[in-house]
Amino acid sequence: MGYRVKTLYESDKFPEMQLICGQSGIDREIRGIRIIEVPDMERFVSGGELLLTSMKAYQNINERKFMRCLEKLDKKQISGFVVKRNQTTEQQKKLFEILLQFGEEYQLPVIEIPQHMYFWEIIKYVLTQICDKETAKLAYFKMTHDNLSSILLNIFDKKKLIERLLFVVETMIGNPVALYNDDLDCLYASSPNLSAFIIEKDIEEYTPDIITRSNYLCQKRKHKEYVKKVDIFGQRKIYLVISEQKEPLTVLDFIALENTFSILQYILIRSTIEEDIAKKYRGDLEYRLLNGSLSGTEEDEVAKILELNETDELQVITCRLIPKDNAANFNDGQRRDVETIKKEILKLLPEDYVYSNTNQLIYIHKEGQDRYKLEFRKKVEEVQQDVQRYLVEKGMNLDFLVGIGKCVTGYHHLKESFEDSKMALEYINIIRKIIGDKNKAVVDCSKLGIFYAFIKMKDKEGLWTYIPDSVSRLYQYDVKNKGELINTLECFLDNNQSLKKTSQQMFIHYRTVSYRLQRIMEISGMDFENASEMLVVRNGLIILRLVEER
Repeated sequence: MGYRVKTLYESDKFPEMQLICGQSGIDREIRGIRIIEVPDMERFVSGGELLLTSMKAYQNINERKFMRCLEKLDKKQISGFVVKRNQTTEQQKKLFEILLQFGEEYQLPVIEIPQHMYFWEIIKYVLTQICDKETAKLAYFKMTHDNLSSILLNIFDKKKLIERLLFVVETMIGNPVALYNDDLDCLYASSPNLSAFIIEKDIEEYTPDIITRSNYLCQKRKHKEYVKKVDIFGQRKIYLVISEQKEPLTVLDFIALENTFSILQYILIRSTIEEDIAKKYRGDLEYRLLNGSLSGTEEDEVAKILELNETDELQVITCRLIPKDNAANFNDGQRRDVETIKKEILKLLPEDYVYSNTNQLIYIHKEGQDRYKLEFRKKVEEVQQDVQRYLVEKGMNLDFLVGIGKCVTGYHHLKESFEDSKMALEYINIIRKIIGDKNKAVVDCSKLGIFYAFIKMKDKEGLWTYIPDSVSRLYQYDVKNKGELINTLECFLDNNQSLKKTSQQMFIHYRTVSYRLQRIMEISGMDFENASEMLVVRNGLIILRLVEER
């Protein structure tokens, strides 16, 4: 004796089932089970199937065509129908009445279930009754694969696609599912009742009794949770989390999840590729706008894409990672560090106006009102400190430096701000002397005053005219004698003319410092007691360093 409709109906597994017609056919044998997905379902059944339907597949056909569909199904000797009554329109009511009349006439049992019940509960139960374990697994794999794959063909918006996928999966496994990002923030969830997700220290690997590409992680919090990690090109990780809130997962549930994982992986990889292409295209346009390689008309078109206006107050910030050993090139380890730190920086800056290449990030900032400018500069300094702290914690031998360009009006002048931000980093050591902070990591061109003009000067010989003769004579003496008088003078002034601090900083005896200062006075005629002269000398030393950089 095979498994019959009567056996299913009279079991205590689904007490809410109601036999609404076809009592005389209740002894029909169930040899398979399918959800009706298309009107011409007879093409996909082989005979003996119990068919499940909410009647949605027939919503666009008339009564005559519906009757023909039922007749073709009866010829296939199906075992009966399980239906959800959906009668929101007059047409649906008519079709449902036709189904009941047909069931009575052709002795086809029709069982009704409430709207809140999902077909997948019945499918899993029936498969375990009519098939051996391995056959049930194979049949369920194909059914869930076909059903989930069809979602890809009908929904193209990523958000709606993932939301629909997770909803269908919850109906299949009877438990809520959710997606979390690297920071364990919830991206999508099939149920609003999921609590915040954390990975416990005692989480363990779990391998279900199916063929799987990768194992799950399993942990017990309020409910048992199964976690599957999706790695997207090594760029980011997504966690698929199943919370066993309602009933324990079965082998068939893990088969549905395996199909879900494959489709979800495809969706995420595809969307990541699309996003990367869009970002690269947008980034290339942004960089061309910054370096001035576009014509005026092209700038207008790019600005429209980037949503920049001619009246916007704009400022370019260039962030750069520099090896502490001052090496010209990054080694392999440092290159990997750079990619890691870029991801951290992007968490702190709005991605809309960020372009990255090699070891730097370039950010276009839209200025707010004047009272917010100081607040913005402080925010940039906080970002720099956060990133530098991260570098130290991770043991990365890198410095994170930030150059802030001048504020310009309109996107046509962005090149000027970009050049300023790069210049701030190129001459950072000199700017540190100007500012009076040798550890300054965020340098703002707008704070340079008259030295901004000197830095912008391209004529090396012209710069010499601004260096006082006393400094020039010392420089020439050092060049001729390979001396250290300029360095000693600079260190002495930086330390408020303290012999002790100068000797400590230069790692020489204080008598050596005293001797050098005596030579400086003899060669240059400087008067260290004259504050005005010392101001001129200090400025001259800064300009001299600019000359050396050229």
